[in-house]
Amino acid sequence: MNFNLQEVTQNLISQIGFLILLIMVVRALIAYTREDWGQFWSGLTLGLCCLIVVFFGPQLQDLAKGLGNAMFN
Repeated sequence: MNFNLQEVTQNLISQIGFLILLIMVVRALIAYTREDWGQFWSGLTLGLCCLIVVFFGPQLQDLAKGLGNAMFN
């Protein structure tokens, strides 16, 4: 039995991020129907940030490691 904790945590983080994405899109749609533009734009922006993290998580992690190694080495 091969149990890889890194894959489990990566899948869990992706699922949590996708759930937050769905919540923020629903909140943005509710704010749109109420014409609360501040909440609409903030919900839409946070939803898009979650979308980027969910779909480009491994690439962002590699980018952060590269930047960290360049700054601290």
